[in-house]
Amino acid sequence: MIELLNVTKSFYHKPLFRDLSVQFESGNMSAILGKNGAGKSTLLRIMAGLTAFESGRINVCGTPLKSNNPLSRKAVLYIGHAPGLYPPLSAVENLRIAAMFYGKNYSDSEILDTLSQVGLDRQPDDSIRIYSQGMMQRLKLALAILIPWKVLLFDEPFTGLDEEGRILTESLLKSWQSEDKTIILVVHNHEWAMKHCDHLLVLHDKGIGYDGKSSDAKSENIAAMLQGIA
Repeated sequence: MIELLNVTKSFYHKPLFRDLSVQFESGNMSAILGKNGAGKSTLLRIMAGLTAFESGRINVCGTPLKSNNPLSRKAVLYIGHAPGLYPPLSAVENLRIAAMFYGKNYSDSEILDTLSQVGLDRQPDDSIRIYSQGMMQRLKLALAILIPWKVLLFDEPFTGLDEEGRILTESLLKSWQSEDKTIILVVHNHEWAMKHCDHLLVLHDKGIGYDGKSSDAKSENIAAMLQGIA
């Protein structure tokens, strides 16, 4: 579970959001929604311990999040727009290195099996600098399969994916849900979020426009906030 208490973040003395308090419950899949510039990706990076904030506090699985204490975010896997991998290296090499940071030593066959699972088994030894956006998204999924985590923070998981890739991503998300893992996604499609997620957080007007069960949300109200007319 991740708990934010009165978190405030500004850029150049202009508040992005003020006194933000929200709980992401264990075992739930949550969606963060909002207009462009509302602070969705920044909020995800804050919860990952990668972006500082002015005031408030954050607890991750009961432990206060501290930038100088890596153990406070050990349970969290953050996957952003840039996956933090090494372009000159292959998918196999990148996954091996990433897993080692989490104390995992996988064999080549285990990594190749995972790449096959996400549809990247044809070019496992090629430099990932030649990968398309969709291939990079699939590589991010491979990371989430191999690396142990309790909380997944995933920024726009469907970007650049074709229909087959979207189906694969949804299947993996459902599988992780069934394992009672906590998933927090930044997404743009509120209708998808209302259908697939347990919880919605809508950032609106430097605060929270909606925070609650997706089943209780009204599509027209969420759409109005996303269009800036609420």
